[in-house]
Amino acid sequence: MPLHRDDAGIPTLTERAEPALAPAAGAAGDPFPVLTEQVSAAPRPAPEPVAPPPDASVLAARLQAEVEALMQQALADAVEQIQARMDAELPAIVARVMQGTRRG
Repeated sequence: MPLHRDDAGIPTLTERAEPALAPAAGAAGDPFPVLTEQVSAAPRPAPEPVAPPPDASVLAARLQAEVEALMQQALADAVEQIQARMDAELPAIVARVMQGTRRG
């Protein structure tokens, strides 16, 4: 039996076999928009202006101040540690000196 082009039982490539399931092109909520349509994008916030870098002399002065403050704190911490160690070892030092010294 020869097939005829106008046979209603055979869908062609330009027709959908299930027209009830075919959404309208570009319908709202369509997860697959037609490629010729533009998808609206959320507006991007304006970029914050970038401040110009400070002068090199200002950077050098601030850096020197930060380093000096750090050195002063490190020196204060070192002095505290030396004093604590001396206070802890002083009784043993006095005891050794007393044992090694003769009376009279």
